Parts: sequence; structure tokens; C-alpha cells
Amino acid sequence: MPVLVNFNRVLFSSLFLVSMQPVSGWANELESSVTFPLEDAADRLVEMQVENSEEIPLVVPLESLGPVLDTKKVPEFMGLPMLENTRPWTPALVPFLNFQLDGKAIDSPVVKDVPLKDTLPKENPLKEDSPAALPVMVGDAPIKVIKPAKILAVDVHPKMPRIAILIDDLGYNRHGMESSLALPTEVALAILPETPFARQTALTAQKQKRMTLLHAPMENERELKLGPGGLYASMTEKELKETLNKDLDGLPGIQGANNHMGSLLTTKKKQMQWVMDVLQARSFFFIDSLTSSKSVANQTAKEYGLKTVTRDVFLDNIRSESAIDKQFTRLIKLARRHGSALAIGHPYPETTAYLKKRLSTLDQDGVQLIPLSDVLHTPINE
Repeated sequence: MPVLVNFNRVLFSSLFLVSMQPVSGWANELESSVTFPLEDAADRLVEMQVENSEEIPLVVPLESLGPVLDTKKVPEFMGLPMLENTRPWTPALVPFLNFQLDGKAIDSPVVKDVPLKDTLPKENPLKEDSPAALPVMVGDAPIKVIKPAKILAVDVHPKMPRIAILIDDLGYNRHGMESSLALPTEVALAILPETPFARQTALTAQKQKRMTLLHAPMENERELKLGPGGLYASMTEKELKETLNKDLDGLPGIQGANNHMGSLLTTKKKQMQWVMDVLQARSFFFIDSLTSSKSVANQTAKEYGLKTVTRDVFLDNIRSESAIDKQFTRLIKLARRHGSALAIGHPYPETTAYLKKRLSTLDQDGVQLIPLSDVLHTPINE
């Protein structure tokens, strides 16, 4: 039987001995016994195996194992090698974008596949090239735009309770005038006609852009003296209107009127109609101080189309800090209940001192001091 030689084992054994032998004689012997270069040994071995054996070993070229990376040229990202010219990563989903429509930020956006033109406001449409009108594009995906959610009643922040304050009886006292003019300009002043400091009070308040009005003296049930410019139930229509016009002309910059006393005259329908005739001709408002529960002044003012309101609280019927504070607390409660409330006070030292201190900390109560004009009601039939 012929002896089969495994040339594969012989070759690799020889190569192993050459690499391990430190003596150069081994290399010379191997060089004299092998007639082909070492680098061609693998190819020669394959040819010999083809000639002497039916089993052909699989020789895999190095190129089929993939590209050889040059680590000196491969870029790195966070210390890890990356292939050159890689395609940048793009997200599969697009996050919500903060859009603005008509200059207002959109809260609670809802993404829908809708035409761009249907999402723009009709009254003030956006230009096509404005940033808010630009659609969101994701490759070939459909256009997605952000449409604002509907505003519900629960989303509307409730209005802050509001109070207005009117100081009556200005004109007789310098100290009362000065302390009243030192209060916040939202506080309105009602000035008695033909009094020593009436005109000066009106002019100074006008420079402050503070609202002023005529504190028209009207007849009361107790028959108390009214002073100059008083209006009485016994007057004829001509007398009453002439007196009222004279009172109004003597106060520069005034915008309306309210009643001083008047528990009798404000219950007289005819006399109240004469008063409203004069005020309507000047486009003035009227405030009912409500010195009588039977007053028809407010209702008559509405019938004439005048802006009007009724007093809610008297601050200082009792001239003490504790009593004024109690009434002021009641004013705030009414404002919280109805949205707004009107208080009337007087230029007493106790009243002005209390208001100067109390109004400076009003924001702590969550209540807003507003001008008198902001609580006036406009009749629906105006």
C-alpha cells in the first residue's frame, strides 16, 4: 500500500521550526530543501492538494472578510471609531414645536393632518413666509401643523375683585383738600360748589389726571342747611336747572355729579328728571350716594342714558380707625361677591390716614383699586 503524505502538516511544521529556531543553520537547510519562496507556499500547497487529493480545503480570500480600517484615518465619536462618510441619523418622529399664531403662543397643541390654510386665523391671516406659517416637514411625510386647542371656560383666569373710592365734601378745609389729593390718583373727589377751596381742589386734581365731580347739595328730610348752590324740592324747573348749571360751571375739569345729602330730593321723580336733563346735555355721569332707600335717582339716570352707579359702603359714619376698618373689610367682601364695589368717605383726618396706609397694602388682599369711571354702568338701551 502506498504511503500518503500530508503535505499540509509537513509544510506548517517546517514553518513552525523555522520561526522557533535561533540558529541560522536551520534556515539554510530549509532554504536548500525548498525550491520556491515562502510567500508562495500557500498557493503551492493548494496546487499539490488538488493533484493528490479529492478533498479541496476552502481558502477564503482576505478581501471577503470586509474592508480593513485604517485606525489613523477613521474619525472618532466619544472615543469610539466611526466609518467615514456615514449618513447622519434622523429621528423617526418629529417632536412638538413651539409655534406662535398672531403673536400669541399656542398652549396645549394638537397635531393634525390638516391643510395649512385651515389653521390660519381668518380675521388676521398670516403671511405665507412668516415663521408661524411654516409647516413641519419630515422627508416625504404629510405636512403636520400645530392647531391651537379650544379655550374652555375653566381656562380663563377669574378677574381680580375691584374697588373704587370717592371722597365727598371737598372744598371747605385746606387740610382735607391736601390729604385727599395725597391719596392714590384712582381715588375720585366730589367737590362742594362755591366753597373756599373748591376751585383750587378741582385744578390740582385736573393736573393729577384725577377724576372729579360736583357734590351737588340736595334737600334732605332733616332740613339741614345745604350751603351755597343747594337744590330744593320747592324750586321751579328753571330755578333748579339754573342753579345746577351754575354749580357745574364753577368747577373746571369735572366729569359728573353725585348728591350731597338729598334724602328728600332724590325721592322726587320730577326733580330728578330735571337734574338728569342738565347732566345729559353735558354728557356727564351721575352717582347715587343712596342717602334714602326710596331714591329714584339711579333709575332716572338710567332712563336718560347716563352712566351711573350706586354707592355700596359708607366708610366713616363713625370716625374711628376700627369702625373704618370694619367698613373697608365689608367693601372688600362685596367686591369679591359682585366683582366690584364703590365706597364713599369724607376728608376726615381719620379717614385719609387710614386709606393712605391701607391702600398701600391692598395687593395682599388680592383686590385692585380702580378709577371711579371703571365701575360706572352704561344702560343697555343707550
